[in-house]
Amino acid sequence: MSASTAVTDVKASSEAPSPAVAPPPGNPRFALFDSLRGLAAIAIITFHVFSLTGAMDRAVVGDTVAVLGPRSLILFFVISGFLLYRPYVAARAVGRPGPRTSRYLRRRALRIIPAYWAALTVLAIYPGIVGVFSEDWWRYYFFLQLYSEETLGGGIPVTWSLCVEVTFYLLLPLWAMAVARLRLGSGPNAWLRAELVALALAAAVGVVFQVLASRELVSDVLASSLLGQSTWLALGMALAVASVAAARRERHSWAVRFVVQRPGLCWIGALASLAALTALLQPGGLLGILEALNTRQPVPETLVAILLTGAMSALFVLPAVFGDDAGGVPRRILAAAPIAWLGLVSYGLFLWHLPIAQLLALPADPFHFSASGFDLAAKIPFAVTPTLLVLTIAVTSVMAALSYYLLELPFLRRKEG
Repeated sequence: MSASTAVTDVKASSEAPSPAVAPPPGNPRFALFDSLRGLAAIAIITFHVFSLTGAMDRAVVGDTVAVLGPRSLILFFVISGFLLYRPYVAARAVGRPGPRTSRYLRRRALRIIPAYWAALTVLAIYPGIVGVFSEDWWRYYFFLQLYSEETLGGGIPVTWSLCVEVTFYLLLPLWAMAVARLRLGSGPNAWLRAELVALALAAAVGVVFQVLASRELVSDVLASSLLGQSTWLALGMALAVASVAAARRERHSWAVRFVVQRPGLCWIGALASLAALTALLQPGGLLGILEALNTRQPVPETLVAILLTGAMSALFVLPAVFGDDAGGVPRRILAAAPIAWLGLVSYGLFLWHLPIAQLLALPADPFHFSASGFDLAAKIPFAVTPTLLVLTIAVTSVMAALSYYLLELPFLRRKEG
């Protein structure tokens, strides 16, 4: 398959996608992104299980997991930036109106709210995650837990990133309208220049806040908000712009042809970036990263870490952006049915995994839940970490499947209603 046919704007398909996973009308579906989510979710689960069993202080494997886990969460921001912004960019490039804001917000609400509210309520009942049934309940249910030190670690702790996502959802239509009014020169590529300059500024804002946080000049709450995470969302949005620009060309650039024809080298580059990040951030193993989190970091080191994280994320995603049906080992992996299924239920994996991992591993965790845990980390005689990892993935997958098929799917089928 040629590069030009592999990056078309509307991909032919013998079978229309399910309404649950269909993109906005008139836009292509990037099916391999489901699997990207699935792999990211497994990496996050692995990170939390390692942290609970003490395996993070093991050389090489533990060091790598300690770096990869948080960057896998960043990958969700990159994916959201790409998938949600691309319809706006595609519309602007051909001069047609963008997605209707009411329809867009309806789709986002049906995708995010029912499963989150259900998980939050059930987990507050058992194992009794803290804070949900308190005077701060509204912060948890309305995606505001990130913005208070009192609630940041309560509820489902990992959903601080969901607070960032929801803020992004609300601001995206406003951003698209503002950038559409931006004029930087004339000619057929004026829209492209305007998009990339605006996104470069958004990414720079995130870099500034991350650097300030590394120097302890702004709070971690501020650095964790959309202001500090805008770099990764802007990266995904920039990939959306590149995708639309490539789809409009009769002959694609050497860079696009390279990604289409050599996707394996993209993933090799991503692994090399991860190795460099591990060497940079984990020179002393777990002790080194804990010390780094509690001390001021040199600005050059922070900037290099941001650059490597961006490179790793982009290189990992690129084979799914360009030529997603053009073959290659990365695409075959992403097309594998088990990984695609994990991607399908990845939202449930994300919501349920940490309380389940804590409940299985610990005897008690009063800072996070009130029930007594199973204390399996102390009871399993050998291979504690891999055993707990398999158990956590298995139990979480069951809960995620129940969430998807019984709750998420019925709502998702209504998103175009």
